[in-house]
Amino acid sequence: MYYKTADLCDMNQDKKIQVLSKDFKSYGGEKGFFGQIKTLKLNKSNWALIDMLKNTSGNNKIIVVDVEEAYFGIVGDILSSYAEKNNYQALIINGYVRDSIEIKKSNIGLYAIGTCPLRCFEKTDYKTEIELNFGNVYFNEGDYIYADEDGVIISSEKLNTTNVQKRH
Repeated sequence: MYYKTADLCDMNQDKKIQVLSKDFKSYGGEKGFFGQIKTLKLNKSNWALIDMLKNTSGNNKIIVVDVEEAYFGIVGDILSSYAEKNNYQALIINGYVRDSIEIKKSNIGLYAIGTCPLRCFEKTDYKTEIELNFGNVYFNEGDYIYADEDGVIISSEKLNTTNVQKRH
């Protein structure tokens, strides 16, 4: 179940709502999702994300990952299966995915810029719980994301969902 983002925007005009750039496309199996954000800043490689998805409970969170559009596949079929197994709602990647056909079969949401089959195997630094800025929006740990077929919206506070149409 998820909410219509257009209705959420209409019902919450008093809130500061940001809309993710149209440059991001949906690659996940879920058409819509909502939840709180966990932020992760990577430097080309996805080792920290692998560890997070494989070894921690997602508690219905959405991981927002910034790799500054580095041209490497950050999430593929294995990582999407870890995310699904460990109860993450979705991932938003300022970068690329791989194994896009298999990811579409997963029960998670996933937005990224595009696809790239190449992976970076180098172990690089990362940061968590920091403010990220890409796609014309700011993401902070604990902010809220709501997504559907019309797009992705971000709010620093939970939006009023009373009388907002739900989709399945």
